[in-house]
This record gives sequence, structure tokens and C-alpha cells, in this order.
Amino acid sequence: MQKLPTIIFLVILCIVIINHSLHAQAQYSIQQLIDSALHSFELLKAQQAKIDEVDAFHKYATQWKNPELSTYIGNKSIDSQKGRVAGIAVTQPLYFPGKLSLIDEVYRYKKNYEVLSYEEMKYFIATSVINLSYDYAISQLRSLHINSRIKRLNILNTYMTARPVVSPQKKVEIAIVKNSIRMLQSEIHRIKADQAVTFARLTLYTQLDVPEMKVAIKWIENPPVFNINDVIVRGKSESLMVKKQKELLMASLKEISLAQKNRYPDFSILFSYDYEKVTEKEQSISGGISIPIPIYNQNQNAVDIMQSKAKQEELYAQYVEKMIESDIRTTVAHYDYYRNLLQLFPPSMEDELEQSMYYADDQFQKGTITLQSYLELDVQVHETLEHIYTTQKELVRNMAAIATIINDYNLLMEIAQ
Repeated sequence: MQKLPTIIFLVILCIVIINHSLHAQAQYSIQQLIDSALHSFELLKAQQAKIDEVDAFHKYATQWKNPELSTYIGNKSIDSQKGRVAGIAVTQPLYFPGKLSLIDEVYRYKKNYEVLSYEEMKYFIATSVINLSYDYAISQLRSLHINSRIKRLNILNTYMTARPVVSPQKKVEIAIVKNSIRMLQSEIHRIKADQAVTFARLTLYTQLDVPEMKVAIKWIENPPVFNINDVIVRGKSESLMVKKQKELLMASLKEISLAQKNRYPDFSILFSYDYEKVTEKEQSISGGISIPIPIYNQNQNAVDIMQSKAKQEELYAQYVEKMIESDIRTTVAHYDYYRNLLQLFPPSMEDELEQSMYYADDQFQKGTITLQSYLELDVQVHETLEHIYTTQKELVRNMAAIATIINDYNLLMEIAQ
């Protein structure tokens, strides 16, 4: 009985710990979120099913045709004598030589296209998760910053209203502070709405069933320098969009060859056995080939269709290369802009900005600076932090875009580390 209070205490302690752990905010790295998305996102699974579908079509289109079996039995009479006749024939349809290899190549290119689409989907998922993670984490930092501003101004408002003598100038200053607090509170509501939207999109990709989360991100302080000419060369040769279009072009060229080969119809070989017994027993075994004669249909219309399709794919391939070059120039220009801004707004400035506000708090209460100077510094600190956050988000966004264009998954994963 003496141990009962101890047991009760331990049970209560366990319940409290478990309850706290259940309600604690889960923290994830970007890599964990990407892994979760790649494991569970339905669109990626759907693309894998598309690859399996092409494989199934490939097997269906290249399998041997079924043989045909025919048989007959009957009676035969010669003069007054009657007897029986019977026979059996086996026909095996065959492809015209060279067709199967062309069909095989067409489906090989189609499968390559779907495999590249699968890889493209992985880039899309990883890039989306990275961008959303930075948006979500930075919105939380912005929320903390705005709440800190509200707390400061509330202290300031309490200090100002506590003065025994309130002049018209002080009344106006108090009104300015209250209005500033009100505007910041409205900003908090907007940030919370943005966080909810970002969180919903992030959980859509990751399929995580959590009420809220904290995402660990790293600041980019030494971003790589990209030579635009090298990026263009890599983009035109390694881009998944370019590779996909080349697979479509190669498939369409093989389809032209297949259509030309289809001018010569498939043929069949046959073997037959005939048995007859009226006056005497007769048996015969024969074989032959059945070949349709391409007189009225030489498949020229199908050839023309495939040639037009190949021309389309060739023009699309040329356009894709030009579009890739344009996208690279645009993305690298934006990236370089924010890389230069990083020198003006490095993340290390956060502590310096925070210290400047602590100093302003102290000096305002001592009466050595005016409210106007205090509020100007507050706004400048806010704008500087916004530049820091925006620079980080845009560096990440553009770096991820460059990694996707040049098909460099290692570069993309460096952001997620």
C-alpha cells in the first residue's frame, strides 16, 4: 500500500508526458518532407502506372498472333459407292519481316518518354516541397517578427499613456502608435491565412497527418555562380523537356518506317491434311503461303500522316530548345539579381537589426529620440528583414529552377540539406 502513491504519481507523469508529446509541434527537415512526398504522392504513383501501361501495350503489340485451326468432315459418293472425307488445316499468321523490330523500337521510345516524365514529376514534387517549405518557415519567422513589433509598441503605448500630463502632441503620438498596432495586427491575420494556405499545399504533397509543423531551413550564404553559357549548353543537352521531345521525335520517325513497312501486308503460312475414302483410301498433306496483294491500299495515307506528325515533333523540339534558352536567361538573370542583393541583406544582419531596436527602445524611454525617429527605425528594420527573407526565398526558387532545367538533382538536394 505504501507504493500506491508512487505508482499513481508515475502514471500521472506518463500521461502528462504523452499528452505533451502528442500536442508538441512536429519538426521536419526539407529532406524528410521530400522523402515523404516521393513515397506517398499520388501523381508519382500514377506516372509509374503509366509506365506499366506502356510496357503492357508493348507486350501486347509484339506478341505472336494466334494460329487458326479449321476442320471439316463429310460424306462423298462416287456412282453408287459412298464414303467419308475429312480434313484439318492450321494457319499461322506472321508479321512481314522487319515490322516487329520497328514496333519494338516505337514502344521503347514511348517508354523512355514516360520514364523521363516520371523523373520530371520527381523534380516537380521536390521543387514544390522546397519552395513551400521556405515559404512556410519564413512566414513563421515573419509572424514572430510582427508579434515582436506589436509587443514593443504595446509597451511603448503603455509608457506614453502612463505620463501624468498629456499634451496635444503626445495625444497625436499615442494615436499614431495605436494605429500602428492595429495595422500590424491585421498583418498578423494575413500571415496566418498565408500560412494556412501554404500548410495545406505542403501536406497535400507530403501526405502528413499533423495539425501543424515546424520546418527546419538553412540560410543560403554562399550561393554558387552560374555561367549562363554553360547553363544553356547543359540545358539544351540535359533538360528533361528536351530529352522527352527527342524521344517523341524518334518514335515518330520509327512510326514512318513502320507505316512504310505496312505497305506490305502480313502473310500467313498454312498446312493441311485431307483424308478421303470412297473406293480407295486417299490422303494428302499440303502447305502454302497466303499473301494479300497490295493493289488498292498501299498505306500511303498512313505514311503521310506519320510524316506530318514527325514534322510537328521536329518543330516542337526546335521550339523547346529555344524556350529552354529563354527560360535559362530569365532565371539566371533573376538569380544573379538576388545573389547580388545577398551582399546587401545577409541573414547575419538579423542580430544587428534586433540590437538596434533594443537600443531604440531604451533611448526612447530616456527621451533622447523622438517617436518619429523610433517609428522610422522600426519600419526600416521591418523592410530590411523583408528584403532578407525575400532574397532567401527567391534565391532558393531560382536555384531550384536552374537545377530542374539542367537536370541536376544533386544541386536540388543541396538546398534540401
